[in-house]
Amino acid sequence: MQKWKISLLAAVLAANCLAQTAADLVAPQVTRVADKLKCSCGCNLTMACFMPPAGQCGTCRIGKEKIIAMQAQGKSDQQILDQFVQDNGKDVLAITPGVVGFVTPYAALALGLGIVAFVIRRFRQPPTATAPQVDPATIERIEKDLAKLD
Repeated sequence: MQKWKISLLAAVLAANCLAQTAADLVAPQVTRVADKLKCSCGCNLTMACFMPPAGQCGTCRIGKEKIIAMQAQGKSDQQILDQFVQDNGKDVLAITPGVVGFVTPYAALALGLGIVAFVIRRFRQPPTATAPQVDPATIERIEKDLAKLD
């Protein structure tokens, strides 16, 4: 009886291991949904991440396994996202930047470079030499003093 239980347990575990391979976890339909969810392990990536040496973190793997199970039940992408929000709160959604969010860093960089170029040009120009304003009476007096020296 005990051998039968151990054999059954081994068969179930083997079937579970074969049920979800690494290829299933990176399938396009899974990645499409996982890319809209944030990983809660602290890596600041989406659940679609795939870190080469280890494969992926445990949080992403569990999330992808849930996505696979829900897709097997026939749930749509939006229903899966709604379920994750219901289970984990709104913070689980990864909000991708729109057009303005994408352009803003580049616009700030261009503005900063423009200001730097303006300041460099401003300080590289030699100051314009202006003749000092001297009173004509002072010039006349200097001329008289110079004539006396000769």
